[in-house]
Amino acid sequence: MSETAQSIPAPVYAGAQIGAGILTTIWSGTARALRFAVREPFFQFLALGFLIWTGAEYIEAHKERYVIHVGSAEKQRLAITYQQQFNQAPTAEQLRALIDRYTKEEIFLREGLALHLDKGDEIVRRRIAQKYEFIQQDLGVADDPEPAALERWFESHKQQYLTPRRVAFAHVYFSSDRDGPAEAYARAQKVLKTLQSAEQTRAPALGDQFPGPSDVGALAPEEAGRLFGESDFSTKLFKLPVGRWSGPFRSGYGWHLVYVTHYQAPVLPSFEEVKAKVLADYQDEQRRLLNAQSYEKLRAKYKVVGDSGQ
Repeated sequence: MSETAQSIPAPVYAGAQIGAGILTTIWSGTARALRFAVREPFFQFLALGFLIWTGAEYIEAHKERYVIHVGSAEKQRLAITYQQQFNQAPTAEQLRALIDRYTKEEIFLREGLALHLDKGDEIVRRRIAQKYEFIQQDLGVADDPEPAALERWFESHKQQYLTPRRVAFAHVYFSSDRDGPAEAYARAQKVLKTLQSAEQTRAPALGDQFPGPSDVGALAPEEAGRLFGESDFSTKLFKLPVGRWSGPFRSGYGWHLVYVTHYQAPVLPSFEEVKAKVLADYQDEQRRLLNAQSYEKLRAKYKVVGDSGQ
């Protein structure tokens, strides 16, 4: 026994010898099996058959890459897409043009994929992810849920069905186009002093002609934004005191003096009045919950590993 072997504990040394013997035996057996397989015609036949099959598959796949199938189903899809976009069926000539465009796109797609242009492209990556997410959207949400379930959902979400607060008012308009914003503002201030000392609740004749109504019965915030633009006027309109002239407030048209007659408090409609909207909202929430559950199941299959391997 060598000096190195003598320095190794006997059990360890013996184990190493056994392991080396096992490896030698395995290698010898493997080598004999390989020599046998090489000489045996049956295994030679299998190897040759595998090579032929692999080659044929490669050639077929290579040939298929340059074959574009535009059958009746694809033509129908192109025609339906065209009709949805233009609200009429394509003519024979238009359908041929659609097929030519589809063929061109398919050729460019295949050539791009062959060059691996899809790799590392953020736009392609995002588009594929969005398409997969779209496929997952229509998970089994009931078209006609139980009435009791729908009513319970309405009871727990009543706040979102309240009608908005509304305001009724009269206003006097001063156009900036007539003599400029500064002069319009000055005229409005002068008329405001007159109205504050009088008992008038409306006085459109003291200003300029407004392109819309001078007296408004019940206006919601969203409607005020559409009528007067997103402006100082539409913002402050719902904070003004009742029974007093206020202003001037500027809108996209010019300046306004406002007399608020009353506010209408938010109203909760009955379940039957908003049943269609409740159903749509209920289904949207159920779909969102199912999508979240589906993603969690999918996410559980994956492991996110950082630089440290954790």
